[in-house]
Amino acid sequence: MKILKKITHIAALLTALVLLTVTVSPAFAAGKTEQIRTGDVVCFGTPDAACGFDGKWLVLDSEHTNTGAPGIFLVSLNLIGSEQGRSLLFRDIGEVSVSFSDRGEAFAEEHPGSTDYQGSDIQTWCEDFAQNHLTQAEYQALLPTWKSDAAAVIPGLGIPLPGAMNGTVDFDPVENILNGDRLFLLSAEEITNEQYGFSDGSSRIAAFKGTAEGYWLRSPHIPTFPLDVGFVFGFGIVMDFPVNANFMMELGTYARPACNLDIGSITNAEVLTVSDETTIWRLSFQDEANERQYDTSLPEKMEAMDLGGMLRNVLIGAVCVLILLVVLVIVLVRHLSRKRRAKQALK
Repeated sequence: MKILKKITHIAALLTALVLLTVTVSPAFAAGKTEQIRTGDVVCFGTPDAACGFDGKWLVLDSEHTNTGAPGIFLVSLNLIGSEQGRSLLFRDIGEVSVSFSDRGEAFAEEHPGSTDYQGSDIQTWCEDFAQNHLTQAEYQALLPTWKSDAAAVIPGLGIPLPGAMNGTVDFDPVENILNGDRLFLLSAEEITNEQYGFSDGSSRIAAFKGTAEGYWLRSPHIPTFPLDVGFVFGFGIVMDFPVNANFMMELGTYARPACNLDIGSITNAEVLTVSDETTIWRLSFQDEANERQYDTSLPEKMEAMDLGGMLRNVLIGAVCVLILLVVLVIVLVRHLSRKRRAKQALK
């Protein structure tokens, strides 16, 4: 009987330990998620070298979504291209070209909605990418997001340009620009928000396979450039660019998708490494173990180009040269006038 009682006690103890483990594991994971900080990097998804996706996501806000609700606001650390590793268009509108002299007003009037994020090629790409590179548990961990964007005015180059004589870049407000989207592009307001770490051009630079390139934003420009949407150039400045990338210059145009993560769906947060005070985590969801291997290196910080300052210096230089030429002309005219008067006096 004593042996039977001991066996019964041992069995009860083992059962209690198993139940305790099952009960404690989610709480332990929740405790881990509280250690994730803004500026950290979290890893999930299936890396794909062809399109440039390395599974790394930058934490923009570790406590709130981009709507202010509880969650984690993320953006891909690096840029992503097509499945073939090519550039992505915001919307394919054919070969229509935009310039300072022809901003595409006629085409825009005939094709309203060309700059709408909802229904655009890039929005479709975001959904397809999420479906193809995330497991079902990871996909379900992305919170559907509903959001309207207010109008945004950002400095741009800070010098007068055709269609932007005040030197700013102006974006229209849009109701329900995010309508249940799980993966989406950043807005002009978000990419210039210092609370998300975007304090200057350098902080906005992102690379595609190691090379700094430009990436799309979801914000439509005001009607002065009716075929343009927000765009972050490879040197870090936020401007606008035609939806089909057909402008006077040829640029690589890629995606830097963002998402809102459901904290409660994280069942394990494992520290992979700590680099330059940035913790890199590997996340698992809904008890689905994430055992993928991720490259834990971080991109080198790149210096932004002060294009506005350069252009201002060029303009100042041009004005100085013009003033110098005017002074030289005045001096020459006066010199010739004196010589003419001197000749007349000798006569």
